[in-house]
Amino acid sequence: MQKENKIPKRFIPIDVDLFNNPKYHTLSNGAKLVYSVYSSRFRISFYHYLEEDYTYYDAEKGLFIYFANEDLARILNVSTRSITNYKRELLEFGLIEVQDTKNNGHRIYVKDVEPTPIDLDKEELAMPYFAIDEEESSSKETENNSVVMENFSNVKAKKILLSNEKLKIKNITYDSGTGYIPNNNSTQPQTNSSLRDLSVESIGNRIKNQISTPVFAKIKMLAQNSYEKIKFYADTIFKAKSQVMSRLLNNPNWLYRQEFQEATRFESNLFLADGLEKSLLKLTEIMYKSDNEIRSEERLSYVYLRNGLANSTKKYLLDNFEFSDDERYQITQALAF
Repeated sequence: MQKENKIPKRFIPIDVDLFNNPKYHTLSNGAKLVYSVYSSRFRISFYHYLEEDYTYYDAEKGLFIYFANEDLARILNVSTRSITNYKRELLEFGLIEVQDTKNNGHRIYVKDVEPTPIDLDKEELAMPYFAIDEEESSSKETENNSVVMENFSNVKAKKILLSNEKLKIKNITYDSGTGYIPNNNSTQPQTNSSLRDLSVESIGNRIKNQISTPVFAKIKMLAQNSYEKIKFYADTIFKAKSQVMSRLLNNPNWLYRQEFQEATRFESNLFLADGLEKSLLKLTEIMYKSDNEIRSEERLSYVYLRNGLANSTKKYLLDNFEFSDDERYQITQALAF
C-alpha cells in the first residue's frame, strides 16, 4: 500500500515488561490487555490533572480511573465475569488497586509494571529485541520520569498528545507511591524580578475573583512572594476544594440540590474565603514559630487548607438551611477528614 493511501490509526500501547519479566509469565493475555486499556484511561486522568482538574486525583493515593466492567466487557467482546477474573489477576499481581466509593462506583489505581531484570539472559526473553542493556538502564532512568503520550483508541485521547515541552512547563515527575505529582523542588531557570512580578500578577488575576484579594495577599505573604510557592498554594487550594466537593457530593441525594452546589462555590459561599484566610494565617504562624524543620510543608499546607474549606462548607450549610437531625449528622460526617 502506498503511503498516501494509508489511513491514520490509533493504538493502545502494551508494556513489553508484561511479556519479558518472568514475574508476569503466568498473567493471562486477557489480563494484560485489560491492564493496557486501564493504562490508556489513566492517561486521560493525567491529562485532567495537567489541566488543573483534580476530579481523578486523590491526595493520598494519587491518580485513579473509573471503568465499569460492563463497558470494558463490551469493548473487549467478553463477559463481565471474564473482566472480573482479569481484574482479580491484576490485583493479585499488584498491577491495580481497587477502592469502592459506594456512590461513584470503584476507583481503580493503576500501578507500575515492574521492569524486567537486566541480568536475565536475553535468549530467554519473549521479546529480546526490547531488552535494555545495563549501560542503557542508568541513562534511561531519568527519561522514564517523563510521560510520552501516544495515539490510542479512546476518542478523548485526541486531546492528550502532550509534548515533552508541555510536561517540562508543568514540571511533572513520577513517584511510584503516589503517581504523577508536581515537583515543587525542581530547579527553575533564573528570571529577573520584573518577569517574576508579572508571573505573580498573572496568577493573582486568575484566582483573585474566586478566592478574594485578602486571601491572595495572605498567599503572597506565606510564599514570601516566590512565584513557585504562590503557584503551589493556589494549586493546593483548588485541589483541596475539589476533595471537599467530591466528598460532599458523593451523596446522590445532595448532588443536584442547589444549596449543596452553592456551598462548594467561592462565589456563593463567602465562608470559604474567610476559612482560607484563617488557615493561611495559622500556617504562617506555625512555620514562623517552628524551631525544627517541617518535614512536609506541602502535606501540612494541604491538610490545613482542606480542613478549613471543609469547615467553611459545613458552616454555610448548617447556618443557612434547615436540615433534619439525620441530615445534619450526615453533613458533619461527610466533611470530617
